[in-house]
Amino acid sequence: MKKNIYFICTDNKEPIGGVKQLYRQVDILNKNGFNAFIVHRKKGFRHKWFKNETKIIYNLSLYSKIEKILMKKKLTLYKSLKNFIRSRNEDSIDKNGILVFPEIYGPRINELNIDIDKVIFNQNCYYTFNNNKIKDLSIKNIYNDESFLASIVVSEDSKKYLQYIFTESATHRIHLGINTNKFSYDKVSKKKQIAFMPRKLGHDIVQIVSILKIRNNLKNWNFIPIDNKTEDEVAKILNESLIFLSLNHREGFGLPPAEAMASGCIVIGYAGQGGKEYFKTDFSFKIDEGNIIQFVDKIEEVALKLEKEDNEIIKMSQYASDYILNNYNLKKEEESIILTWNKILNNKK
Repeated sequence: MKKNIYFICTDNKEPIGGVKQLYRQVDILNKNGFNAFIVHRKKGFRHKWFKNETKIIYNLSLYSKIEKILMKKKLTLYKSLKNFIRSRNEDSIDKNGILVFPEIYGPRINELNIDIDKVIFNQNCYYTFNNNKIKDLSIKNIYNDESFLASIVVSEDSKKYLQYIFTESATHRIHLGINTNKFSYDKVSKKKQIAFMPRKLGHDIVQIVSILKIRNNLKNWNFIPIDNKTEDEVAKILNESLIFLSLNHREGFGLPPAEAMASGCIVIGYAGQGGKEYFKTDFSFKIDEGNIIQFVDKIEEVALKLEKEDNEIIKMSQYASDYILNNYNLKKEEESIILTWNKILNNKK
């Protein structure tokens, strides 16, 4: 009998890369004969900033437990009654299934639905101890709990992190894949355009852009922020940009710079731990985190070389795209997800 696999996913409407990866994993599993579902809180909710027909169920009771037990939220009598009434029409969760939680809820996930097996899809190992206080460090956590089956991570950095801490638990690494139908290199489409995502380390990007504009050495270049965009809008901006500024900060992987590389952007910026595995010196420029002057200096150097059509810097665009598409493609992603879940279901490390 096939087990139902339930992926817990936030109803937050903001475009977040980790959400897309949850949906993608559910799609891949269903395509390959597994029974997988996204679990949302609000009836009828679906993320629409990227195209999908992903299988979804709705279960308010589980999210109420998350708020009460993990988030320590105190509900009014009215809110509790309202949730109870709404939960009467929710979809059921099979106790013989598997709940897949994101790491963002912290290590006390074991206190939820204690009779159901659990997996942690840990997309950023540096959020592993979210919602944990120093006084709680001795409390038994999900990674050592009887209900815990395994962690799934998206980089070698995250795998090493979890294996160093939880030496007895299973940790499986999957490879994220870039959709080449959206993110691909076309030299003709490129403009004198520098793209960046201001959501993380906003203070750094304000400094960087301000200094560049004051110095006024890049008069012919446009700076394009990517914020609250659909997947198609992000792809269009990256496909047209010559340079992408990476603001990775303690990332599990850091997908935007990889998508930018696939699109033929010269990526300049912070690798953010997980991104170190694809920030290669052959086609990108890694900046020491917080070194604003080094960051600005490299942007000017690269942009001015591109203006002069320097052959070496132009070739880096193709190198970057080729490397990402060879190492982080959809085929490799699918194979790694299926291999991982077969190991989990067969209880193999």
